[in-house]
Amino acid sequence: MTMNVPDLAIIVLAAGKGTRMRSALPKVLHRLCGRSMLGHVLAVADALAPAYTAIVLAPDTLEPVRAHFGPRYVYAAQPEQLGTGHAVLAAQPALPRASDDVLVLYGDTPLLRPATARAVIGLRRSSGALVGIMSMHEPPPTAYGRIVRDELGQVIAIVEARNATPEQAALSECNSGVMAFDAAWLWPALGRLAPNPLNGEYYLTDLAALAVAEHGPGAAVALPADDAREAWGINDRAQLAEAEAVLRGRVLAELMHAGVSVIDPATTYIDTGVTVGYDTTIWPGTLLRGATQVGVGCQIGPHTTIDDSTIGDGSCVRYALVERAHIAPSTSIGPFEYVRQSGL
Repeated sequence: MTMNVPDLAIIVLAAGKGTRMRSALPKVLHRLCGRSMLGHVLAVADALAPAYTAIVLAPDTLEPVRAHFGPRYVYAAQPEQLGTGHAVLAAQPALPRASDDVLVLYGDTPLLRPATARAVIGLRRSSGALVGIMSMHEPPPTAYGRIVRDELGQVIAIVEARNATPEQAALSECNSGVMAFDAAWLWPALGRLAPNPLNGEYYLTDLAALAVAEHGPGAAVALPADDAREAWGINDRAQLAEAEAVLRGRVLAELMHAGVSVIDPATTYIDTGVTVGYDTTIWPGTLLRGATQVGVGCQIGPHTTIDDSTIGDGSCVRYALVERAHIAPSTSIGPFEYVRQSGL
């Protein structure tokens, strides 16, 4: 569902090298549930109906990513990896016009939900804060930056884990990376960031303390996410598999709530974007992929793979492979059939 946020610019940071994926493919183009991890993040951006979305990339991944997603988005290169603050600033020359709000997302966080991102923007606006943060509660130790609050519970800073004191490291409220800003304040404030003395990088998270220092308590606010997994960043293939399992569970839960029977969720794999009609039963060992559409009252599986195909109402497909085919209503396929690029 589209949830319009007027005059919003979204900047997606995706310039990381992704070396732990050990792949020639850019990290953010690795897929889970049939869509690239960056594609999942862009789906969140699209659901907010922003004025535009800009993607910040390393120079060597900009063209492959642009070729994948096309001209719908704005693309910017970060020539040197000098931190998240520098990455956001690198996007500014590519932006088509000014906006009232800027939302910063990360290209390797495919579990983020649109409603959560919208809530962070809404909190920043309603509170009058300059900085809105999506936080989460993670028991220490954790590599995430810590949200530091004063004695009244007001956010005063985000401290990166490597810079945290023992007292700060013991805090459980962490920064997810999702941040919303008052755009008129953000752009000049980025120029006032100081490089981190440990590595020379410019941290976007330092803007929380800067806002409080310049405008007092209440200039930064944080909204804890209901599900900390929304902030999971993907760095390697093991984490990709973990995130895909979570996303697959969401897909199956939505289908079951819509009237689809899934006999064994543990052995059923359905891509994001696949549609299945009510009163359809999905049997174990079934894969539904790509742009597949399954009608009402079907029996699918067991041990069936359907790619980019349409299955008519009341059909039965079992022990079969179906690729790029249109299956008419009330058709029976299988066992042990291969159907492709045809209509039955």
